[in-house]
Amino acid sequence: MFFVIRDGEYLETEKLLFGDIQVPQRPHEQSIFMNDEWVFDADTYLSAVEKSEAEEFLKNTDWKILRHQEQQALGMETSLSENEYFDLITERQERRKLLNDIPI
Repeated sequence: MFFVIRDGEYLETEKLLFGDIQVPQRPHEQSIFMNDEWVFDADTYLSAVEKSEAEEFLKNTDWKILRHQEQQALGMETSLSENEYFDLITERQERRKLLNDIPI
C-alpha cells in the first residue's frame, strides 16, 4: 500500500504512477501536506466542529420554536416569554450564519 498525493489529492493506492508524490500516511482527515510533512489544519477542523455544533443546536431547538408558535396559535400562555423566544430565534439566526448554505 502506498500513500500518495496525486493531482493535489491524497490517496491510498496499490500502484504508484508517474507524478505521484509518495508521502507518509495521513495522520488526520484535517491534515494538509506542507513542506514535506503533515500539518494539522486547525482552522478547517474548528470550522467543521463549529458547523456541527450549530447544526446540533438548530436540531435541538426546533421543538421549542414549534411549541411556542402552536401555543400562540391556540391562544395559550406560552412556555417561553417573548424575550426568551426573541433570544432563541436570534441565536438560531447566528448559528445559521455559520452554516453558510442554510438561508438566514
